[in-house]
Amino acid sequence: MLIELTNATEQHRGNKIYINKNQIVAVFESPTDGGSLATIIYGGPQGNSWTVEEGLSKVVSLINKGK
Repeated sequence: MLIELTNATEQHRGNKIYINKNQIVAVFESPTDGGSLATIIYGGPQGNSWTVEEGLSKVVSLINKGK
């Protein structure tokens, strides 16, 4: 099942990104250069990471939805 998120990387900022929630290994916050927190999703067969605009609690809620 895919979850819809908003890409926060500079070159793709604002674009929708769809991630298979069954392949997510970790979700965490990481400080940015500006002092705020960015939500990072790690997983996939190659161990990719994605930075998304949604907050940590929203991402966790989307992952747990439908379980």
